[in-house]
Amino acid sequence: MKILVGPNHIELENAIPDLQGKFPQLQFEKCSDRQKLAGEIVDVDVYFGWLDESVFLAAEELKWIQSPSSGINHYLAVPGLKDSDVLLTSASGSHASCVAESALGMIFSFTRGIRRSISAQSEKNWCAREIRSQLSELTDSTMGIIGFGATGRALAKRASVFDMRVVAVDLHPMNKPEFVEELWGIDQLHYLLRISDYVIVMVPHTEQTKKMIGVHELELMKPSAMLVGMSRGGIIDQQALLDALNKGTISAAALDVFDSEPLPEDSVLWQLQNLLITPHIAGGTQHEAVYVIQIFEENLSQFIKGNYNLRNLVDKQLGF
Repeated sequence: MKILVGPNHIELENAIPDLQGKFPQLQFEKCSDRQKLAGEIVDVDVYFGWLDESVFLAAEELKWIQSPSSGINHYLAVPGLKDSDVLLTSASGSHASCVAESALGMIFSFTRGIRRSISAQSEKNWCAREIRSQLSELTDSTMGIIGFGATGRALAKRASVFDMRVVAVDLHPMNKPEFVEELWGIDQLHYLLRISDYVIVMVPHTEQTKKMIGVHELELMKPSAMLVGMSRGGIIDQQALLDALNKGTISAAALDVFDSEPLPEDSVLWQLQNLLITPHIAGGTQHEAVYVIQIFEENLSQFIKGNYNLRNLVDKQLGF
């Protein structure tokens, strides 16, 4: 059985010597050149990395793809892959802590005056009175989390430490932890929007969640509320958000994901003073490769035994 580690930015290929020692009966290879990937993948059984249509079509023996990322909409957009027999597993859960911390950091950038202070620093402006009068703390505020998988749970746990009331909705609500006050089905989304001071979008991008947060949903939110988009672009209607921020329908927003990435230079989103933009970096952590490799190794040990009930196995028709 041949396993190929493809081009990646987190040096997954460094795990090959250790994996080879644990699975001596398998053949491990790496390909760091995207231009050569289609040629290298022809006789591969298992692929660990990202691919496009040309690479997928070249993979004549492919049986399983392990994604290094939590999101898998990129793979499902590859023609033929969705309806094929090739198994697809994600790295869901491996980015839970860092994405949760990023979401809180985005909130703090507004509530603790960090964003305004950075701007003032560049202007050498000691505007303590102006900034301090606008600060708020999270105590007794309500965080509403849309999507309560591993990342949503990691965020809820951290938010509870700041004495926040945490509520959440999920497509399949189950196992409510003690630090969450309410966990509802997605049918309670509108109620969550009405009562939350901070709304965090964590759901995967599927047909069901496409533009889930639009004009009507934004109008349901408190004028003082903040919206944070963390999972994938396309779930929040960007034009509706632009209008809401300009009109003051909501107070502020922060986005790490966008409909089109990189965000085009001519996008008017860049100009909004009440929007924080980060370039899809929330999943970054010094532990990223370790977490992803742990999932791959666990799955590989099952796959070679003929057990295809793998961790984070994606239902390609449902999209998660």
